[in-house]
Amino acid sequence: MTRPGPPGGATASLPPVVQVRAVGPLQGRVRPPGDKSISHRALILAALADGVSVLRGLSAGDDVRRTAGALVALGADLAWEGPGTLRVTGGRHRLHPPAAPLDCGNSGTGMRLLAGVAAGLPWRTELVGDESLSARPMDRVAVPLRSMGAQVEGRGDRCLPPLTVTGGELRGITYTPPVASAQVKSAILLAGLSADGTTIVREPVPTRSHTEEMLAESGADVTVEPWGAGRAVRVRRSALRPVDRSVPGDPSQAAFWVVAACLVPGSSVTVEHVYAGAERVGFLGVLARMGARVRLVADGPGTANLAVESARLRATVVEAAEIPSLDEVPVLAVAAAAAEGTTTFRDVGELRVKEVDRLAATAALVEAFGARAVVDGDVLHVEGAGARGLIPGSFESRGDHRMAMAAVVAALAAGGTSTVAGFEAVATSYPEFLSDLGSLAGPGAAGPAGATRVQDRGTGRGATGRVVAIDGPAGSGKSSVSKELSRRLGMPRLDTGAMYRAVTWAALRDGIDLADGPAVARVARQASVELEDDRVLVDGTDVTVAIRAAEVNRAVSVVAAHPEVRQVLVAHQRAWVADHGGGVVEGRDIGTVVFPRADLKVFLTASEPERARRRAEESPEGVARRDRLDSTRAASPLTVATGARVIDTTTRGVDDVVAEILSWL
Repeated sequence: MTRPGPPGGATASLPPVVQVRAVGPLQGRVRPPGDKSISHRALILAALADGVSVLRGLSAGDDVRRTAGALVALGADLAWEGPGTLRVTGGRHRLHPPAAPLDCGNSGTGMRLLAGVAAGLPWRTELVGDESLSARPMDRVAVPLRSMGAQVEGRGDRCLPPLTVTGGELRGITYTPPVASAQVKSAILLAGLSADGTTIVREPVPTRSHTEEMLAESGADVTVEPWGAGRAVRVRRSALRPVDRSVPGDPSQAAFWVVAACLVPGSSVTVEHVYAGAERVGFLGVLARMGARVRLVADGPGTANLAVESARLRATVVEAAEIPSLDEVPVLAVAAAAAEGTTTFRDVGELRVKEVDRLAATAALVEAFGARAVVDGDVLHVEGAGARGLIPGSFESRGDHRMAMAAVVAALAAGGTSTVAGFEAVATSYPEFLSDLGSLAGPGAAGPAGATRVQDRGTGRGATGRVVAIDGPAGSGKSSVSKELSRRLGMPRLDTGAMYRAVTWAALRDGIDLADGPAVARVARQASVELEDDRVLVDGTDVTVAIRAAEVNRAVSVVAAHPEVRQVLVAHQRAWVADHGGGVVEGRDIGTVVFPRADLKVFLTASEPERARRRAEESPEGVARRDRLDSTRAASPLTVATGARVIDTTTRGVDDVVAEILSWL
């Protein structure tokens, strides 16, 4: 048995930070990767079918590779036969208890669908994922699977992963999901293949129909009929037959190129061989109302080419039912950010439980490139920049592949040069994204930020240089220790606190209300802050001394507490390290947020009286106040990072502390 890789080798390694340069119109043809949703389901059904299935055009992303690996662990045999062609030898008689937990990586689709499969297997199966997936609720599949007779266990009321499923004797149920979800529907239907009686899933709002269509093609006893404004899907215990299946292009990935071509003047792009199911191309109707010039030209059964030309867009109202998965909301919000007027996205609260809180992240993305966004409950309002246009910005994806790609689209529309951090997450779904961008915009459109790639997953593991993270409260000795450590190691040094001080100084200079997070974040994006050789310049003005003034001391913790500001500056900090090939980085969230995978994490502390003595320009009360603000803020509070080494510097000199740190290195 072999674990499959994508055609041609391992999944592409993508840079953690990319710079995007607007180099002119997008021109040409591009074919997005195989549909991720269909790829997951094609692999699972082939593994359950008795015989040999042939699958072509599968997604090469890490999410699908994880599902493939899980099926190998369960006993299916997977082997590549030439570029893009996979043979799967399956059958329930081949399956057996896995020797270890099934690792779903970052794939919520993989975990939920595999939970449905595991519910029908007479043994205990454990499903695990990465940090992001481990925070995503699985109660929506746990509840119906328990009703069918499976034992499903997770953490807390929301059934957070790791997820343990003990299956076996199942019975059919009739179930109406409280929230429209193709993943929940699919998990129930997959379990229903092993259940006594009939399993019925009633959908008030139709979701993507891949599972029921593919079950029918595989010989399952499945029917679909109208149910109110939605439909009811029935499945009965079934044996599946192998199939020869080609996977069409992913419309959710096509959406990035469609919106980019709409927004970049002079563009003309054709996105080829895209799956054209009604539940998957609702974003095209939204763009058509906004004035987009998009033609859908059939190129085969159920697939189409999308021909797009640039156009001026106007605001609209978007209902969640138009795009049931909500996958295209981030990039549609980018279109709204460039449009004239205010676009409203209704009933999109489900975005909060995606890879990250995509509702908050989408609002932050819009703000990062110069438009305005307001979240009101489950409604998102985007006030477009219109004729004034988007502006270059910096954005941190927080490990979400769709947010990273949407940010690249915003950067192309904004002109100039922008930075997108956390870009390596795109490997989960679209490893070829940068090469496809190069084919449309030219090789200079995007690339690693700086000549040296130093970060792993945007979090600070050195590829050719080290990252040493120094955290601690005010007066703990961070500056003195990091300066001497930098000198002895011959490494560049970044004082992230000076960055926050520089933004605070600029906001005070401009008369900005420091309580207005989005306004201060705009200052952070637009001001030019340079930190080199212990000098700090803001828009060319040397503010090295000015940022240590009492007025800045009193205000900097207020500025640093804004999540919008931290997002902008974290992206700048990661880009700085990428440009410099590593570094000694000091601050208050370096080991916890900015570089949690740094080569070494150090947390310095000292007694409050000693820290007040060292911070002679501040009163003891002022130091204590900053401690409280830094430790209790909602965004990246000051805390000791996992794996950090703690040093109390109260009675120790700089040389002594540095010597201990060097011994660890």
